[in-house]
Amino acid sequence: MAIAIQAEVEPVIGIFADRLRKVLDRAMQDWLANPDRAKYRYGRTRANIIFEYIIRHALAEFDGDGTDTVRALVEAQSVKFLFHNSVVARFKKGNAKGVGSNIETQAFLDYVDPQSSFGGLPEIHRVEIVYQLNFLATDYAEVAVVARNRSARVWAYPLTAKPTAEIIPIPTRPAPVLTPPVVTPKVSPEEQASHDREPE
Repeated sequence: MAIAIQAEVEPVIGIFADRLRKVLDRAMQDWLANPDRAKYRYGRTRANIIFEYIIRHALAEFDGDGTDTVRALVEAQSVKFLFHNSVVARFKKGNAKGVGSNIETQAFLDYVDPQSSFGGLPEIHRVEIVYQLNFLATDYAEVAVVARNRSARVWAYPLTAKPTAEIIPIPTRPAPVLTPPVVTPKVSPEEQASHDREPE
């Protein structure tokens, strides 16, 4: 299939945006709750652990959705998710180019090369849900749905959940009544002296 078309991908992924974000947020909560996280020396260790948390939560989140809605494509080293039989997505930690960080295997090339077929599936859109961590690895700096052509990022849009909090307007205070202040002019000492001398 050719490169994924954003106008066709976005409505499908949009149906699941809240749930996808929930998966990522739960994985980050697991990472932050991990008492050993400060002991890991290498970024790849952190990336593998966070990936494991993401996949665990994604499999649990979409278990029970019908195969025509969301189907988990479990492989030896990865899991991809097929949404409405039209968009397949995989979770990836992003690299400096904003696409998923990978070792070049044949499975990777089959997924990211728009000229290759993927897994014997019919013509479907292939995208990545790419996350970048902040400097301290305590939250996501970016989460985006990304289409790529091999190593190039072709298009992307942020994956954001819909706000769940109700926005309540804050009542405004009534405008104060503005009346000019009462000004009593001061009497100069000379005027006061002449006033004191006036006979009654």
